[in-house]
Amino acid sequence: MPDTRSKATKKSGFTFSPPTDGATAVGTLDALLVPRKEQRGTGDISASPQTEDLSKKLEAIIESALQKIQELQKDFLNVRAVQEIQLKELQRSNQSLLCRCTDLESKVIFLERKNEAFTIELNKLERLSRRDNIRIVGVKFAQGEDCMEVARDILAKAGVPDARMERAHRDGRITPGRDRHILVKLSHYQDKITLLKNSRARLADEPFFLIEDLTPTDLREKRKYSAQVKTLYQEGTRLRFRGGIWRKGDGRPYHFPTQLPN
Repeated sequence: MPDTRSKATKKSGFTFSPPTDGATAVGTLDALLVPRKEQRGTGDISASPQTEDLSKKLEAIIESALQKIQELQKDFLNVRAVQEIQLKELQRSNQSLLCRCTDLESKVIFLERKNEAFTIELNKLERLSRRDNIRIVGVKFAQGEDCMEVARDILAKAGVPDARMERAHRDGRITPGRDRHILVKLSHYQDKITLLKNSRARLADEPFFLIEDLTPTDLREKRKYSAQVKTLYQEGTRLRFRGGIWRKGDGRPYHFPTQLPN
């Protein structure tokens, strides 16, 4: 069979020798891929019109691709610059907001402390306005009753028959099945002290009893430790609630295990 490769090589103007090893094959391939301009200078290969046209088209495509890449790079740099500016603006805004938040937190803490101080002072004023008041608990309600007469009889049984009262009336929310307290405002504070001191023994067999008229804040504080006070009473420790806190017999404040000293 005739060797077609030798005929083709003779027509092209150079001879082709099959490579004997890998290195020789690579060298031969590199020689075949030498750029056309270099080959033209040596006179080894003459470019055909089709090859020249293809080369121009490839160069145009590459040039167009490079231009697009440069435009994309330029757009990317512009977008990056804009984003960096926006990021700096956000950082400045964030810093400003942090400063404002810190300032607001300081103001909130200040206002909370002031509110707490006002609450304490208001409770003291309300406690002072109730200083001469006393409550009668457990008196059955009667239609058309005269609270002044009812209170006078009960205070006489409690040991102060000549107690002078400014007024007496039912007080509190109406709750089905429960009689409201009778709130009594006395004219003398010493009458109140005497009544509270003697009423436990003198009214032991009665269905009603006397208590102090506490402010809502003081009442919550008293009820908060009522179970512990009861346990301490059974163990022999007697406490009294005065001035908004539980106190020992000598008047000093009693600190419960879950309560920190002031």
